Amino acid sequence: MKVWAKVMRGDKILRDIIYEEELSLSDEDYQRLLQELAYRLDIAAPVSLPFHLRHFEKFNRVKYLARDFIEEVDFDNFVIERVIEDKKTKLFLR
Repeated sequence: MKVWAKVMRGDKILRDIIYEEELSLSDEDYQRLLQELAYRLDIAAPVSLPFHLRHFEKFNRVKYLARDFIEEVDFDNFVIERVIEDKKTKLFLR
């Protein structure tokens, strides 16, 4: 699975990464993905509830707001989007 993770303030991307790893969408793998993305972006990991995973599965995108973090953060949201590559046209889709 390839994901694009962004730390944002308003509409401005403060930090972002593209991360790829072979994972299923089990709760355990999703939590591990979330921890790894937070580590690489040097932010605290958000509190993730079951509806976050369901939203990611359904829409290929999930947004964590500042209130989803236990620690105080200096950004507005943390967004994770699945990147789907179209092999024929080499386009990246969400």
